[in-house]
Amino acid sequence: MRPKEFNRNSVLEKCIVLFWKEGYNGTGIQKIVDTTMVNRYSLYDEFENKDGILIASLKLYIDRHIPWELLSNPDSVEDILFQFYTSFFRPSKIDKHPIGCYISTMALELRETDVMQAFFNSYLDVLRDKFIQLLQTKSNINKNEAKLVAEQLTIFYCTSMGMYVIFSQQETEKYIQDNLNLITKCLNK
Repeated sequence: MRPKEFNRNSVLEKCIVLFWKEGYNGTGIQKIVDTTMVNRYSLYDEFENKDGILIASLKLYIDRHIPWELLSNPDSVEDILFQFYTSFFRPSKIDKHPIGCYISTMALELRETDVMQAFFNSYLDVLRDKFIQLLQTKSNINKNEAKLVAEQLTIFYCTSMGMYVIFSQQETEKYIQDNLNLITKCLNK
């Protein structure tokens, strides 16, 4: 068996940008081959098919690009959440990613596919659990209240990821701040 002649994560990073900018349905395998400079047989050997590339790219995005570290900084819950949500709307100097959330973008495009629905729901479960952990660590609410607030924060995450399409960055940040203040009001009892 021949050794792999490409870097898996590098290929996936290129596919993230490609799918994000051109849409999953708008990207054929030949475009992936041209962009990654990896032949289709090697891609199929590594990822099985285009869906395999998508799922692997989504997993890599979660590992590398979701700013989980913000959820453990020493600021107040409101400040932490504001930083977390708004981080998706600031252009990255390192990555060539568009603003927004790749996972949300793919979930919107592929919302009727079973694979994407299952993946997105799994991601939202992880996000909700991270919010519960943050709330239990940083606030004076009980576990049931933390679950309720985390559920609202997760729903708000889903709606806020499309705000940049409608509003300016300043308006988006104000919308996020106002809604986070409303959602987290119960934390200040």
